[in-house]
Amino acid sequence: MANFSVDIKGIPEVKRYLNTKDKNIGIEIKKGIFKSTIYLQGKVKDSIAGREAEYPSVDTGRFLNSVDPVVGNMEGAVVSRLPYARKLEFGTNFKNSPRKHFRNSANRSKEKIQAIIATQIKNI
Repeated sequence: MANFSVDIKGIPEVKRYLNTKDKNIGIEIKKGIFKSTIYLQGKVKDSIAGREAEYPSVDTGRFLNSVDPVVGNMEGAVVSRLPYARKLEFGTNFKNSPRKHFRNSANRSKEKIQAIIATQIKNI
């Protein structure tokens, strides 16, 4: 049996490099989530204003101006905190049909949102 040894150099440097990459991936994903929520906010507002397929929901502009992005650690959302926002989105009865501004905008924007996040990750 032959004796031999292997000397691997640079392991601490490789570990530091990988840790940096891991942190950078998280940072870039968060940036992508932020950019995506801003993009989706604009699309929801376009829908509410009648610039998309949905019937406009603008009377005073209060609903339109209440649409805000909310970004957490690794998640994002576009919301309205107005009490009647839910009624507009989901409808109330057979007379008041749902407008689906948030849901339809999100469905139309899936590919664009994925592209925004993918672009951020490519920046690493």
